Amino acid sequence: RSMNVIAMNNVAQTRMLALIPILDAFPLATKMAYEEVKAWEECLRNQLRRGVPDSHLREGLESLRARMARQRDILAPISNLFNDSGFHVEELTTWRLRGHTGPPPHGQLWQAAEALDEFSQATAASAGVLSQLNASRFGQLNGAEVAFIVPVVPTLPARRSSFNDFERPVKRGLIPDRAYPQRLGVYDRLFKWRIYRYRDIRERDRLVPGRPGHGAIRGGRGNVSLSGRQRGRSARGYSSNPNPHWTYRTVGRVLLGYTVYGPYQWMMRRIHGYAQGWWHERHYYPGQLADTYFHEYIRRVADIKLGYLWGSKQPRYIHYPQWITDFQRCRTLAAQAASGVPGVPRINRTMFYLVEIRSRYPKGHPSYLSPGSYVTNGDLPLAIWIKGWEDPTTWSVPMISQWVWEDRYYYETTEDWDIGIRMKRDATGRPVWQKVYMIAQYVFGGIDVGGEVEITNPANYDDISDLPAPILMDTSMGDYNMGRPHHDLGVRRELFTLLAVASQRDTARAWPSRFGTDNPFGGITALAQAEVFNTTSWDLWTQDWKAKLVPVTQWSDWMEKMAAGAEDAALTNGQVSPEDVSIVYEYLRRFDEAMVNQSLHH
Repeated sequence: RSMNVIAMNNVAQTRMLALIPILDAFPLATKMAYEEVKAWEECLRNQLRRGVPDSHLREGLESLRARMARQRDILAPISNLFNDSGFHVEELTTWRLRGHTGPPPHGQLWQAAEALDEFSQATAASAGVLSQLNASRFGQLNGAEVAFIVPVVPTLPARRSSFNDFERPVKRGLIPDRAYPQRLGVYDRLFKWRIYRYRDIRERDRLVPGRPGHGAIRGGRGNVSLSGRQRGRSARGYSSNPNPHWTYRTVGRVLLGYTVYGPYQWMMRRIHGYAQGWWHERHYYPGQLADTYFHEYIRRVADIKLGYLWGSKQPRYIHYPQWITDFQRCRTLAAQAASGVPGVPRINRTMFYLVEIRSRYPKGHPSYLSPGSYVTNGDLPLAIWIKGWEDPTTWSVPMISQWVWEDRYYYETTEDWDIGIRMKRDATGRPVWQKVYMIAQYVFGGIDVGGEVEITNPANYDDISDLPAPILMDTSMGDYNMGRPHHDLGVRRELFTLLAVASQRDTARAWPSRFGTDNPFGGITALAQAEVFNTTSWDLWTQDWKAKLVPVTQWSDWMEKMAAGAEDAALTNGQVSPEDVSIVYEYLRRFDEAMVNQSLHH
């Protein structure tokens, strides 16, 4: 039980230490993300008020505005809680707080971790005596007059290390005293916090017909080229495989290996899954805050704060966004910055929104926007962020409305069933290239002129020895030997095997004067040998320590330990007396080991 308590405390401390930088990052990360998505939504709302030239652009911008508003509304109460309410996260996360009397730690998470450290130290120091007390009480509750275990005061092989030994468990899920294969740790062996790498074994399955409808594409990319972070979906066409082809199925997997992650990554993965989602490599972001930079801010700020815990205390900084959405003011600032006017902020990012139409007919054609002849990305328009200043007045495309620019171009395809283009072939049987017309409408979204802010340090301690530390298995007394794993060998015998003794008088309850005993001891004694073991991981991190009964062995060894430890019974405050241990010893030592081995078969 003591070993499981220490393991529980060690793991709980790693969770608290992992939570400190993440929780401490929330005020800054949420405020930055909230303020900028609020500015984006206001920009779109103002653009819609000014008016737009056609209904498809209006629908697209309204879709974008609703998207930004939804994410703003998610962030608003979180930012309010962390920044504008009576809740102060630093009272949970910061080691030393200004204005607080008394020595640190002041932060409640630090206090809790320190309390668990003290609890573990007390548990390790008292484990031997407590084991004896519990065993004796249990025996007496079950009718024994004398009950104890040997060794009389068992040794728990444990040592307190240092705060630095929390680093690998928190960051990587690797316990500091990791040893392959017997001691891999709780995150690997019990929690299974693993990232596996496989090689798939695949075989050809069946021949399937091609997927007509989207032929090869060639040609134009438009007159505007913007590279940067994008969220949303383009209306541009794509190609499918029109030819019959084989599909393949996975018939097996070869495990190449895995890496382990700890509580910090476990928490971050859940934040990322909610905010960003896991399908971004497919250009689809299903997270609830996918347009915002929240997941990037929380990661960057928390990573820096995590670095403070075990690294340099040199202050680190992050860019704090400040968005200006008035186009004329943005152009003025850009011109001043280019001219080197003192005090003008640097433009870090420029933002645009893009609504597209893919059409069978060019804009202005009588059949333009006829049913079945076009598709649009109006349900999920693109938001685009470009590094630095991007001036749309320099583009070779017209501004069709206030702060709206339209690019018209075309590319060619052999077929696109979405817009009614079917495959045509020439006299030689080759596919005929047909034009697809793109209408791309860019709406100015603003510029970011923010500056740098310092990231506060929640681990502002002076002396690392003041910090909590884990309790580790003390292998200086011996370690689990994979070459000799039997419980009767090595350290498993010396430190993890116990002999339980229970004794009571054998006087008959009815007519004791008639039914006497010739036993010189005047009682009967029961013996049981138990081993303490952990089949998951041989450490003080994995809360899976158990005990089971095994046959009694090495009789002379038990007699030596009983005799040597009799005086230690005085440490139990009267629960077990040295005299009782000595009396039982004097009785049991008279048995020959060969006879004992023949008699004890349990």
